[in-house]
Amino acid sequence: MPRLPSELEEDELDELPPIDGDGGDGPEPAADLEDIGGPETNDPVPGSLVDDSTAEDEAVDATALEGLDGDESEGGWLDEPVDSPDLDLGETALLDSGEEAQPLEDGEEPMAPDEDFGIGEAADRSGLDFAEEGPVNADEELRDEDLPALDADDAPEGEGRAEDDGLLDERVIGDEPLGLPWAAHPWTRVGPPLGLSNVGLPGGITAMTCAARGVLVSGRTASGAHELIRVDLEGGRQALRAEGLQGGRIGALAADGEVVVAVVEGGRLQVSHDVGGRFEATPMPEGVAAASVALASGVLWVRTRTGSLLSARPGKLLERCSVPGSVVSLTGDGSGGVVALVVDEAGRPATLVRGNGDGTVSWEAVQAPASRPAACLGAREDHVAYGLSSARGGVVVRRRDGSWNRLSWDGRVTALAIVDALGTVVAATYSDADDTTGLVRLDGEGPASLVARLGPTRDDAEADGRTLALACDDPRGVVWVAGGFGVAAFAMR
Repeated sequence: MPRLPSELEEDELDELPPIDGDGGDGPEPAADLEDIGGPETNDPVPGSLVDDSTAEDEAVDATALEGLDGDESEGGWLDEPVDSPDLDLGETALLDSGEEAQPLEDGEEPMAPDEDFGIGEAADRSGLDFAEEGPVNADEELRDEDLPALDADDAPEGEGRAEDDGLLDERVIGDEPLGLPWAAHPWTRVGPPLGLSNVGLPGGITAMTCAARGVLVSGRTASGAHELIRVDLEGGRQALRAEGLQGGRIGALAADGEVVVAVVEGGRLQVSHDVGGRFEATPMPEGVAAASVALASGVLWVRTRTGSLLSARPGKLLERCSVPGSVVSLTGDGSGGVVALVVDEAGRPATLVRGNGDGTVSWEAVQAPASRPAACLGAREDHVAYGLSSARGGVVVRRRDGSWNRLSWDGRVTALAIVDALGTVVAATYSDADDTTGLVRLDGEGPASLVARLGPTRDDAEADGRTLALACDDPRGVVWVAGGFGVAAFAMR
């Protein structure tokens, strides 16, 4: 049994050379190459450290091979006793390969084949690409139509895939659409993207209004017929019976409780008292065609194509209201009344007309900067805003204190709304450069900023990025947007 270093006699240890090399002995002379052996001989010098000879010609000691023949009955080299039996090697179970041995793993379940270390969900990953879209034969040429679209979805049809187009909702670092900065807290989309086909109106949307449990949207179906569809926040859709609408194009919608009013082709009015189940015609003054409508406190308000303002209380006929000019836009004020913007003969904003819950009207002079208004208007109590029709877009805002201010940015305002009692304005602004709509927010406390961006993401002949209607759903705290891209809802922060 070998002795441990502590058991060795001191006199058995050779004297070590000094660490600093000062032993009195001179340096050993460098070895000459001739002493080691020349390149033409393989005979090593006796006592030399260089020995490249092998033991191929020597006889093999039979005792050195004992236990290496694989015979388990005689025992192998693993069963030999260790030289130091007192040495602690740890738990025996770690080396025992019997039935009771514990695995070396830490006890976790083995990783599934489709796990990817948390980089992405396995359900979202597609399998290997075996080039099904490419050529089959060796001499077949690869055509452009054989390749998938760059924005194509890998999901098969019918499994959570939008057959039509998604809705653009992206923010790129350094990207400032319309020349405006992104808000510190952009709005969050509510529910799934609803492109034109997802809504069931691939031919395009024509009007939208808030209603019970969501919004009512009108548009053209794949067959060319016009339908009225209810859409909720979960992405569900329901085609309403809409008896009496005669399948004509719906140009404007308004809803208040169970009552729904639609402006159909030719400027005719159709009214439903069962949330779009059945419509009946409403008598109009002779030669008058409706352009837009609003419902507030049970009173029906109508803007005609010639710029007149009509009103009708429940059960009464429409009557003309006296206004000093031509009405270009009409909207509810969120408190049981309506607001209409009136322009003079030169097309400049001149008067704000307020319609009250009893059907009467009052006037207020507009002290706004010279501008030409677009046909989009928003109001909330004493706050009013209207869009500008110039290519250099923007809005004019009247605050509660009576002040008027004009704010401009790139793009054309196509729809707007005032979304709270503080007078926060949200304007849908269309950019021709990239065919997208940016939702611009003005809260009165800072500069204008972007809270969302919308537009088609697929090449659709009927799709575009222009917003047609924007509505604030107060009970649910969301803003609905509809246009050539489909329908989207955003939670306001």
